[in-house]
Amino acid sequence: MLQTSMWRRHPLTPFFFSSFSSSGQAPFMAEYLVSSCGLSAKEAQKLSPAFAHLKSPAKPIAAVRALTDHGLDLSAVRSMVLKVPRVLLAGAARTLHPKISALRSAGFSSAEISVVLSANPNIVFFRDVPRRAEFWLRLLGGGPNLLKTLRRDPRLLCYSLDNRISPALALLRDLGVPEAMVPPLIVRRPSLIAGKPERIRSVFDRVASLGIAPGSRKFVEALASVDNLSRSTFEAKMELLRSLGWTEEEILAAIHRFPVLLRYSEKKINAAMELLVKEAGCDPSYVARHPTLVGFSVEKRILPRIAVLKRLRSEGIASGDNCLLSAILASEEAFVERFIDRYGEAIPDLLELYRDLLGKNKD
Repeated sequence: MLQTSMWRRHPLTPFFFSSFSSSGQAPFMAEYLVSSCGLSAKEAQKLSPAFAHLKSPAKPIAAVRALTDHGLDLSAVRSMVLKVPRVLLAGAARTLHPKISALRSAGFSSAEISVVLSANPNIVFFRDVPRRAEFWLRLLGGGPNLLKTLRRDPRLLCYSLDNRISPALALLRDLGVPEAMVPPLIVRRPSLIAGKPERIRSVFDRVASLGIAPGSRKFVEALASVDNLSRSTFEAKMELLRSLGWTEEEILAAIHRFPVLLRYSEKKINAAMELLVKEAGCDPSYVARHPTLVGFSVEKRILPRIAVLKRLRSEGIASGDNCLLSAILASEEAFVERFIDRYGEAIPDLLELYRDLLGKNKD
């Protein structure tokens, strides 16, 4: 009776003790998952067999209490339970409190801890989370960088420091990566540091083939871009750039200036080049010298602004040799002020033309 009254007093647990089945299962868990964890009835019904062995709701009550005591809200609890139902079976004192406390010691707020654990609830089942959090804090230079890295790879605190991370760091040093470049590299591309040695070497070989040295300013960006691509995709992307009419030297120079170029799809690159070369009259070499032009949205940036420039030229108005580059790079406010408002009296419908094209290409 003492346990019964305890369950009823807890605000998270409206249980019905008549719902135990003769087989020893606990169908009351479906009710609990809905009322205290925010699951839908369908979700709860699907997950409740995972708790069929329970004879009382004491352990789930304690687990949810531990999570909420640390400031996690219902949406975070729901996300954790849906991804890893056994979170509700984790011991509050020996499992949940120490792991969440380690994240709090790392400087994370309750909201940030909710984000981290919602993304990867398995973190709470690793014994040395405090040690791992301390390691990454030192290496990455503080909580903000650690949180940014965890957002990109929620498994970061689950990787073995001894068996995976330390060998990878040693390999980076062997490959000539300066110590100062390691933290930004990990923040930018954490999955690379957790990869197998052969994968890390393969990515480095491809970056080296582009002539980008480990100590150069664009190295981290190039590494992140190349790591997104399989070897065959990388080769296909290089072939695509050759098909644009760029020389090998121009291709390498463009990638050096703008490594993100390698991430863009064939469709996007071809569409941007079509407009820049055929509509704006650019020489392919000009685009190679200014590869950031390819990175802008074709529909929302390149097309409307080229249309404005063409209209200005049709009226005998030009703004110099760098007109296209400055027009594409300009902020929205600066573009309107320099290329539209300035000529409003001479070309009254110029702003309407621009807005119409923007409107057609929204979403």
